[in-house]
Amino acid sequence: MPVFEQEIADNVASEILGRKASTGGGGIGWRRIAEGLFRGERDQLVETIGRDLQELTLRLGLDAVNPPLIGTSAAERKIDQNTYRFEDESTSTWAVARYQPETMEYQFVDSSVRREGIPAIQRICERLVDEKPDIDNEEFAVMDLVVDRVGDGLGIAGSSVVGIPIETPWLIASVTRPELVSIHLDWQVRHHNELARQYKKHGVDFILGGGDLACRQGPVYSPSTFRSLVLPRLRRIVELCHQLGLVYLYRTDGNVWPIANDLFGETGVDGYGEIDASAGMRLGELRAKFPKLALWGAVDCARTLVFGSEEEVREETIHNILEGALGGGYILGSSNTIHPNVPARNFLAMVEAAMEFGIYPINQGLLTARLGSRS
Repeated sequence: MPVFEQEIADNVASEILGRKASTGGGGIGWRRIAEGLFRGERDQLVETIGRDLQELTLRLGLDAVNPPLIGTSAAERKIDQNTYRFEDESTSTWAVARYQPETMEYQFVDSSVRREGIPAIQRICERLVDEKPDIDNEEFAVMDLVVDRVGDGLGIAGSSVVGIPIETPWLIASVTRPELVSIHLDWQVRHHNELARQYKKHGVDFILGGGDLACRQGPVYSPSTFRSLVLPRLRRIVELCHQLGLVYLYRTDGNVWPIANDLFGETGVDGYGEIDASAGMRLGELRAKFPKLALWGAVDCARTLVFGSEEEVREETIHNILEGALGGGYILGSSNTIHPNVPARNFLAMVEAAMEFGIYPINQGLLTARLGSRS
């Protein structure tokens, strides 16, 4: 049974490897990339992340790796030690990202879109109408290092996002100015398809696509909005991936049952990841309703992997193997990422349980008995 994580935070990787490591994962890793680019240390970043990803993936015995793309542009300036300002002169827009040492999160905290709303979105979309994708070959430097060193023995993932940005102004625009959102989504299709062509050349096997569109209560925009704006564009992306021989996995946490038939039945996606059982996305129900859909994830990284004991992590891992892996088509992993707040010991407990019990043919009786003995 394959085991895969799309991100493993730097601090977790460091504990496992027994030295300071950088994988480009989690808030710590994202901040390290932002700082390295700002200081003009991109070459060092690329070599370090490529080396550490290779060593960590082989040490853990994982079956695939997701090397990050690292661009060449940096923040225009630092506001303080942990805060970076990015600007786009072509649209007169800006955004501010901040790293919070207390929570180890790195995220955008302010922007022109948040301040201005529709006027900023309109300026962005005016530039996107006829813009052709411009993907710098240098962005694939980490991927090329990893593929050269271990590509023959591992699945190589490439990440891409398509969807309506989950920010209030964009969600308002999807109702009041859908033509603007359509321009943005059409640009995403052009960008994604060119990126997929480049990924194929650089040795990628599957795409981690999609993007967050739901919370625990359900999708953050209506099923009709998904059907009219997102679905046709997603279908075009998936079609090209299949033409290129790439598998396409859609990733989002949250409750997507209200749009599941469209998302998994009409777009052509091959799989679904970041499965969030706490939001009602149960592996057993998904397998029963969509038997041909590859399923990835579901070990809870919000609760069990953070607050549970090692034994509780092992039990949840075994439970997911029973629900998802019988008959194949399951990739074990967390419900999102191994983020900075996941104790390394719990991540290791998940991986060890997968290696011990996720061997085909799955011994259903043994796993059921083990869970029963612990109840």
